[in-house]
Parts: sequence; structure tokens; C-alpha cells
Amino acid sequence: MDLPNQIARRVVEKYLNLQSPRYALLIDAPWGCGKTHFIKAATGCETDPTRLYVSLYNVHSSDEFDWALVRALNPWVNGKLANWVRAGKGLLSFRAYGFAADPSKVNLTEIALQKLPQTIIFDDVERCGLPVKQLWGLINRFVEHESKRVILIANSDKHTEPPDFLHSREKLVGQIVTIEPNVDAAMTAVWGDIPDGQGRRFLQAHQAIIKTIFEEASHRNLRLLLRAIRDAADLIDRIEPEMVAHTTSVQRLTQTFLALHMAYHEGSIDKNDLRQRGDSGRYLNSGKEDDGSPLSKLRQKHPNADILNYRGGALPAELGVNLLVDGYASTAQINIALKATGHFTAPKETPDWIRLWNWEEQDTTELEGVIARIEASLASFEVTNPGEILQIYGALNFMGKYRGDFCPRKTARKFYCYVRALSKRGILPARVASFAAVHEQYGFDWTSGTISYGGYGFEPAPRGKGLCLLIRKLMDQAFARKLPERASELLGYLQDQPETFLDLLEKNTGEGVSYWEAPILHHMDCLAAVEAIFKLSQRDRATALRVLDAIFYRKLKNSKALSAEHEWIENLKVNLVAKANAVSAISAAQMRRLIQRAETKAG
Repeated sequence: MDLPNQIARRVVEKYLNLQSPRYALLIDAPWGCGKTHFIKAATGCETDPTRLYVSLYNVHSSDEFDWALVRALNPWVNGKLANWVRAGKGLLSFRAYGFAADPSKVNLTEIALQKLPQTIIFDDVERCGLPVKQLWGLINRFVEHESKRVILIANSDKHTEPPDFLHSREKLVGQIVTIEPNVDAAMTAVWGDIPDGQGRRFLQAHQAIIKTIFEEASHRNLRLLLRAIRDAADLIDRIEPEMVAHTTSVQRLTQTFLALHMAYHEGSIDKNDLRQRGDSGRYLNSGKEDDGSPLSKLRQKHPNADILNYRGGALPAELGVNLLVDGYASTAQINIALKATGHFTAPKETPDWIRLWNWEEQDTTELEGVIARIEASLASFEVTNPGEILQIYGALNFMGKYRGDFCPRKTARKFYCYVRALSKRGILPARVASFAAVHEQYGFDWTSGTISYGGYGFEPAPRGKGLCLLIRKLMDQAFARKLPERASELLGYLQDQPETFLDLLEKNTGEGVSYWEAPILHHMDCLAAVEAIFKLSQRDRATALRVLDAIFYRKLKNSKALSAEHEWIENLKVNLVAKANAVSAISAAQMRRLIQRAETKAG
């Protein structure tokens, strides 16, 4: 059991066993600390039909409140049926939950709400747009009048009406539970999202450093941490291997990068602070390094990180700006900048899979050790890089031609089973969403009949070709499974960094992630996207036009690969106008014109 939240979980379990509690249970904790993950795990609401999870994000009326319940009960209503209902054509004949509905007498919402389960979980309470008293009244009917178990998930500190929220909740909430971020569980989950490489392997081997930096930061936001870990892994992946071998310096780089990354995205430091990291020489004369500035405060939190860089730390100031403010630095920039610090020098060690290719030149005893280490790594599922897997397979077959005890069929079967097991365990990397060549999406090259990776190549027999095809297929499946989570990240960029959102949707040169041909928009919360685009149109109409242009072009270019997004895009248009119309008729007119301009530009 999760030790930091063991008591909280027991409180939830006790509440779930009450027949008629007559009060609501509130899970109250900061954003990003894992409230939703905790309650879903504690209640099993994703698999237990007697427990209903409902998000109140962007709910602004009692009708929308009811509709949120309907959507939670009936995920299938998000398509055409949802449009019919919203258009007033909700008198539908259908059979659900064991009885038939007469279209002339009852509508969809009434039918669905008659079958609410005994336990209802309301998330994003502080993001609900209803007045506090009205929201509590709507929820209270389930608590007082229907004797249901109601669990609320909120961050009270972020509510727009703090006094009313805190005062009113006492009449409804009978018990309040706080939870702590489960760093271990979060890190265990994130490794499956990060492609196998030297970055992931290094960070996995130094998880204690990550935990220390997170504890020092004190914001308790796991989302900030996991985002920083992913970017740190990408950074280390692009560092030359002989530099990564200098462990102490990479540890220092990791501490610095994570601390600055979280602080920047939290808002406690800004781009000017990052630019000034290397301009603090004035402290050398005063002997004082703690002047109350954001950087000085951050340095006090993280004494083992190079927050101030004027003495030549592991992360140069300019590179920090490139990575965190600009959001990009080329591989060449990264390695040149890090080499210039003088911290990253290490002898190059030949990987075992390369030694296996050079088996005829190896000392017999050393070769037996190489083979034993490779077999041990395979037995413990440590080799997850598809390129390395294929190279080990190819080298074994090459050596097998000269061994009397080698069976190509048995070896192929072993590797087929191995990659399937990696996929089943969720540790085979997903392919990269990219407009680049195929080999850049999968991490190895297979052109002109040759499979190559890391400077070594071989021409596979039919079994080897089959293994390569299987790996690609499983990496495609891993990519498809991660699309909903990637869509959530994409929504976050739309809300906070629209320029990054645009970069990810548009064709690029192959150096970064691109969803140019990857259907992803329909996995995004449409209403949350509407809210983000509407707010963007109020403060930066030109950027909002570019965002809509990029979205609409995905339908107008008539790509079969993106056809799954088409209905979502049409719903986006309808809801954007509805959102604007709720403000005023003039606002709606402006939105219609903005949509028309974007469609014209996209076409």
C-alpha cells in the first residue's frame, strides 16, 4: 500500500462501506499531487459499475451538471447523439440499463439519471463554473435525499470564491482527507512513457536524486515533476555517451535541470531569471549570495544544484534558456555547451552488443562473459531498445553460422517471445510521432534490405524480417495506447504555450515530435480546448487564428490518417460559437468570423 496515503486510503474504504453516510467525503489537496489517480485506485471506479467518476471541469449551469453525469454514465453520447441532444432533439428511442424508453414521453437525461449508482465521485470541483451555493445544492440532493455516497475532489486553495467555498462546504462535507504525492508510484509509471535510452537508464539508476529535488522544491506537484523527468531524459539521451559516463557531472546536471525546470513551469522564476543565472558576479565582491531574488530563494531550496552559474556549473546559462524558455536546443548545441564547461569527460566503453558482433576477435573467456551478461539482461528484461535487440539477434545469428549447437528457429522464437513480453509489460518504447523518415520514428534503420543501428548492420533472413515487422507493430500499438495521455499534454500546451501546440501539430524537419500525420485531437477534451481557444482569442486573436488554421487544415487536407479527428473538429466549431454566444451576440459574431477566416486560410 502507498505508505504516505495509507490512512487516507483507509478513510476512503471505510466511507465506501457506509450504507447511508448522509455526508460527503472531500479529498482536498494541491493541483498535481495525484488526487485523481489516488481516488481512482482507492475506489476502482474505472472498472466498478457501482461507482461513477464525473468531472465538473467547465460546468456552468445545472443542465451542464446533469449532462456531465450523463456523459459519465454513457461515454457513447459524445458523438452524433450528443449533438442531437444539445440541439433539442433528445427525445430518442433507445434501450439502456434494462428498460426501453418511449421517445414521446421521456428524454435521454431523465433516463440516464434514474440509474445513477450508489457512489458518485465529483472531480475538479474548484474548476466548476457554477456559484458555490448552487453547486452544493445540486450535490446535496444526492447526499441528503438519495442517501448516496459522494466523494468530492478539489483544491480549495484555488477556488475562485474561497470564503464562500470554505464556509458552505461545512454544511455538506462531513470529513476532509488530504493526501501526499506518491513520488515512487509516479516515477514507476513515468518510466513506461519514456523511450528506452541512456536518459531513462541514468534517471532510473539515480531516483534518489530526483526524490530529493522534488522534496526540496516543496510544491508537491507531481505533474511538474513528471514533465521535468521526461525532458531530462530527452536531454541526457542527446548527450554523447562518453560524456554521460562522467556520472557525478550528469548527476549535478540532472539536479540543476530538474530544479530549474519545475521552478520555471511553476512560475517562481521567469525567463529573465534564467538569463541572469550566469550574471551574478556582483556577489563575489559583496560576499552575499542571498539577496531575496527568485534565484537566491531557489538556490536556498536546492543547495546541491547549480542555480547560480557564474562559477561554471554543469548547466550553462545560455543552454538553460534554450532548453526551458525556447523549448529547444539542437544536439550539437547541447554537446558543445556541455563540453565547454569542462565537467564532462569520460572514457568510452564498448557496449556488449558491439563486442558480440566482434566475437571472433574477443578472448574466449571475455566472450563467454559478454554472452552471459547479455543473456542475464534479456532474462531480466533490461534490454528494451529495439535497435539493440535487433543487433543482438543479428550478432547471435552471425556467430551461429560457425557454431554446431546453434538453432536459428529456436533463437528467433526466443526473440519473438521476448519483444512480446516487453510489450505486455509496457516497457517496449512507443514509436515517435514524427514527420521524419520511418527509421527515425522507430529508432533503427531498415532500408535497402539492411537493418542497421549504432553503425552496425546486417541483412536479415525471413525470420529476422518478421522480428523487425513485429517490433514495429508493437511500437505502433504502444504509440496508440499513449495517445490519450499525449492528447492531455497537447491540451496543456494549448492552454499555456500555444506556440508549442502549433509546433507539435505542424510538419517539421524530423528533429522533434510532430503530430502532422498522427490522429490525436479527438482524444482531447473538446470543451477544455474550446475554453482555451476562446481565452486565447480574447488576448491574442492573431495566435488564436493560427491555432484554428492548424486545426482546420487537418480536416481540409483530407488525409485518411486524420479522419478520426473530423467530427471532433466540427464539434469544436459548434462549441466555440456557443461559448462566445454565452458572452454576447457580438462575441459570437466575432467568433464566427474568426472561424471563417481560419477555414479560408486553411483551405
